[in-house]
Amino acid sequence: MDNLCGTTKAHVFESTEINGTPIYFGSGVNPVNSPAQYFVAWGKEALVGGLIHTYNTKSPEQGAEWFVDEDEAEAKYIKIQKLLAGCLL
Repeated sequence: MDNLCGTTKAHVFESTEINGTPIYFGSGVNPVNSPAQYFVAWGKEALVGGLIHTYNTKSPEQGAEWFVDEDEAEAKYIKIQKLLAGCLL
């Protein structure tokens, strides 16, 4: 499969679904002159065909954020889960 412009292959470590919204935590190669390699993504179209956007996008319905630090990415994954579950103000 070819990578579309602005996407990279996603290697998902963990995924969950809360209130119908899938959430992903994983890694990939972010070729946009950045050392970021870990991501958190959410929304039904966040990963399409195993590919993820190589840039940060954020909306309540869908998004993807890239991180250099794995622990920081994992903390964001947990925070997004809590937000979608309505447990965090």
